[in-house]
Order: sequence, then C-alpha cells, then structure tokens
Amino acid sequence: MGTTVVGFRLGWDRKGRQTTVVLTEAGVLHHSSGLLGLAPRPTRPHAPVGADPHPVPRQVATLRKLYAELLHQGYTRTLIAPACVRLDTGERPLHPRPWGEHAPKAHPELIAEFTGAAPAGPGSLEDAVAGFYRAIGLMTRSGSTASPGPAAAVPPVAPPGVPPAVREALRCLAEGRTLVSRPRRGAGWTVTGAGVRLNVGPAGEDLSHREVAELQAALTAWLRHQRRPGAGSGAR
Repeated sequence: MGTTVVGFRLGWDRKGRQTTVVLTEAGVLHHSSGLLGLAPRPTRPHAPVGADPHPVPRQVATLRKLYAELLHQGYTRTLIAPACVRLDTGERPLHPRPWGEHAPKAHPELIAEFTGAAPAGPGSLEDAVAGFYRAIGLMTRSGSTASPGPAAAVPPVAPPGVPPAVREALRCLAEGRTLVSRPRRGAGWTVTGAGVRLNVGPAGEDLSHREVAELQAALTAWLRHQRRPGAGSGAR
C-alpha cells in the first residue's frame, strides 16, 4: 500500500554524528541517529497525542522545531535535504491509544527506504512540507492553510527606514524560513513565524508574545545605551 513521508537527514561534522527525522501521513515522527558512515539506530517514534483532530499539521510544527533545534545544536551539514517521498513500505496501524504499551515501535525499514528514495540535491523544509501537504490531500499555505491555527497572513512589507538586516529577517519569516543564532557557548535562539525560543544546551524555553516584546524593548534600550559616550566602561 505504501505511505507518503517528509523528512531530512543532517550531520554534525565536528562530532561525526548524523540524525534522520521522517514524518508519515498518519502523523507519526520517526527518528534515527548515530555515527557518520554507520547504520543509524532508530528510536521510539512519536505518535499524535490523544484524539487530535489535526495530527499532521501539529506534527509538522514539531518537525520544523526539530529541524531548527538540530541546526542550532551543530547539525549544519545537509546529508539529505528536506524532501517529500512516496514509499512502498506501508505504515503500521496506530492503536487508538498510541502510548505506553501501545506506543508505536521503531520502523527502521521506513527510514531506510526514505534515505534511499530521497532525491539528491538541495531543498528547503517549507517546499518539502508544501509537497507533503499536496500529496496527502491537505490544503497548503498557498491556498487555505492546513494548520489548525489562523490562516497565514499576507507577508508584511517593511516600512522605509528599516535596517537591511531586519528587512532580510522579515523576508525569511514571510517565506516560512527559520532564523537561528550561530552556535556559541551552548546558548542561542530560534525565531520562526510561530514564535521565539531561547536555547541553553539541549534545553530550551518558548517565550510568550509579551515576553518577546519585553525582551525586544530591553535589547533596544541596551543597544542605544551602548552608543552613548562612556557606555560599556563599567565592570564586567
């Protein structure tokens, strides 16, 4: 019968590691990881929680989050670019309560077939997700959104006087891309159209809209303060 999936594989050259993430049309996330050049080891899949009426869009949001977090951690080498692929391997039926003893089991053959069938060459996660939505019959962002949240807005236009760096960041967010800080000191940030996340090592915390606004105000004040004569000369 087969199944349609969307996924990617990223590598971390400095640590010689790789990780693969694949999302199926039933909304099940499959992971595998291991050393570069060796067969990756699958981990327990993540199924939709409860009777979720929108399992695939919510799992796609998780897929985007994982992609951004892996890039932040250091998995910056694209081994398999994000792609939507139709597989011959059928998906195992989910139990009505897919957790505990009924949680889905690792499906290494599904990941193996994805890595063999994925096209070579570059590709973006958003293009792969759009193709995945079309393939499984869900609406895409180009029409009505498949997300359970509000429909995507028209991309905003930056007003005159906005710095070039901000214009470029705004353009990236309008295209559905993710802004990620450079890996440094084990801390950083991730910004998507859906929210802002601060990361410290493998842990992270999502900020509310109010917290983002407060942080922006504090950072803007700090940058202006640094331009004042004598600023920054105090003890560190």
